[in-house]
Amino acid sequence: MKRKKITKFFMFLCLFILIFSYLYVSSDNIMMNTAESYYNSILTTASYYSIDNSLLNEYNYSDIITISKNSEGEINMLTTDSYKVNSLAKSLALYTYNYLVKETNNGVEVPLGAFTGIGLIGGFGKKINMKLIAIASVKCDIVSTFEQAGINQTRHTLYLKIKPDITIVTKFNTENKKDTIDLLIYDNLIIGSVPSVFVNSQVIGTGSN
Repeated sequence: MKRKKITKFFMFLCLFILIFSYLYVSSDNIMMNTAESYYNSILTTASYYSIDNSLLNEYNYSDIITISKNSEGEINMLTTDSYKVNSLAKSLALYTYNYLVKETNNGVEVPLGAFTGIGLIGGFGKKINMKLIAIASVKCDIVSTFEQAGINQTRHTLYLKIKPDITIVTKFNTENKKDTIDLLIYDNLIIGSVPSVFVNSQVIGTGSN
């Protein structure tokens, strides 16, 4: 009889440890998902913040791009001010980096329900701030693209590619994330045909922080 009680006790103990371990690991996954959702919510805002504070106030299309045409009105040369383009990319990377660092230093709000490991109640309860995200770096590329926009018309666009490199750290997991956000920063219509040499997109400026 005593042996049966001991056996039941150990079975109950093993079951308890198994459930506890599952919920503990599950709570870690909930925290990871919460941190990812928060990061995704501020990433786009950070991108527009960098544009508002760097691009719109400091640079114009004509400041960084000069387009030359031949006697027949065809585009034959695209000249970029490399210093200004790279300076712009670096400035955008710096603003994005600073914004992300500022926001993530405040911590991620994790509901107390997340610590139960039960998904159904993981989003409920009082929220506590946890520093789960570390910003390693931000890289920005400025990409130039030409495309036909009509008869003897060319659309020239500049896209900003923002590439943050971050790490999310929880109790059990460490996840590195490298995302890319594409934002249109200039859209210019030019009278003249597209030269074949300019058809493919090309990076004309790079900056990192």
